[in-house]
Amino acid sequence: MNTISMDAADRISQLPEHIIHHILFLLSTPEVVRLSVLSKAWHQVFTFFPISEFSSSSFLVENSDRSSEFATFVYNSLLRQCRQYRSIPKFQFSVTDRYFRTSFFTFQQPLQPHLAKHINLCIRLGTQMGVKELSIYFCVPDYYRLPEATLSVKELVVCRLAGCILDGTINWPSLRELSLKQVKICDQRIFDNLVFTCPFIEKFALVECAGLKYLHLSGLRKLKKVKVKRQSYPLMEKIEIDVDSLHTFSYSPFYFEKTHVDLTSCKTLEVFKFKGCTERFRKHLKNLNQIKRVTLCIFRYSSSGIERIVSKVSDPVLHITHLKLKTYIIEKKGHSLVDDLFSICRPDSLLLVSGRGTNDEFMKILCKKLVRRVEHKQYYCGGYHLNGWQHDLKGVQIELCGRNGYRKVVTCDAFLDSLRTLEPKETIRFEFEWSFNSLP
Repeated sequence: MNTISMDAADRISQLPEHIIHHILFLLSTPEVVRLSVLSKAWHQVFTFFPISEFSSSSFLVENSDRSSEFATFVYNSLLRQCRQYRSIPKFQFSVTDRYFRTSFFTFQQPLQPHLAKHINLCIRLGTQMGVKELSIYFCVPDYYRLPEATLSVKELVVCRLAGCILDGTINWPSLRELSLKQVKICDQRIFDNLVFTCPFIEKFALVECAGLKYLHLSGLRKLKKVKVKRQSYPLMEKIEIDVDSLHTFSYSPFYFEKTHVDLTSCKTLEVFKFKGCTERFRKHLKNLNQIKRVTLCIFRYSSSGIERIVSKVSDPVLHITHLKLKTYIIEKKGHSLVDDLFSICRPDSLLLVSGRGTNDEFMKILCKKLVRRVEHKQYYCGGYHLNGWQHDLKGVQIELCGRNGYRKVVTCDAFLDSLRTLEPKETIRFEFEWSFNSLP
């Protein structure tokens, strides 16, 4: 917007109001404010334009504290909109400490009282106008305590909170999507009450939150997606999801946690995404027999991890049809990882993205094993053993999918020759054909 001349801006101001508003929605709040001072026409447009996204980063000036100016701007803007509109469908409010630092913060130091007061007024005003989509993000040394009025918004459909405290009775009966990131939940009963009073939730994310030892989701008949990422104390002891409608579950455990995950009641669960080490993943494999799509992000690998779980599942070959993989392991572990993964599943397809972690090295190892299988097929003709997957494999096709939309099918030898020339973020899909005896 800095390159638009006064004359050009005035010509744009002659467009129909709905087109101008569409243009303004594509701009950031500071850019909209700068336009408002170009002329009386633009100021008039700004007066009737509903601003719904507010970020303290927009008021960043080096070595200058503009926190009060930011809070005043938000309050005046919301006050103007309250006078003009019956409701504000969307409200996004973001505050980070680097823009409000008048002195060095100490750990757990709250916002300055006058600033907290201004922010509370802004959030109360923003949520009392029938808001349907609410996003509140705080990145400050202490958690931000939400005003009580925010906990009871009957029209709320989408709620995203970060850096806040959940404390009090929550009433969001229309809620469909809930995302909690780095949120402190003061009491287990508060969360249980939240689940009870929001029966129509379809998407739920719990990311790096503190205060819960037990996550139990039940009675949510419309729940489709759940994401849990752990990275804080106290350690979570159990995750239990008793929802028939659940389709996708994503889980990233805290390194020290030994959380029991119970998904046995999720009969329609088809997609499982796991980020961690195989020592954690193997504990959940017994719940994956009905899952068709699995995404694994493996950071640390133990060659004995998968072997120990194979004997614990009802069928040693899991019914996984599509496997997406991202690896971060040392080269000498790659050979065992290839063999062990195919010892527990016979996926129809395996998808990797070039340039991600150690994916390129993993694909190199896999292709070499596929080439050796053809060259020395007689070596793998014995009974079932760790490398039995090579005996069960009838054929493989490798498809390269570039970012520009091109697709190319290559042989294993050709793929090995082209590994060095692969561009980052190319999608490589291995399509496998297995013998009848290997099918579950």
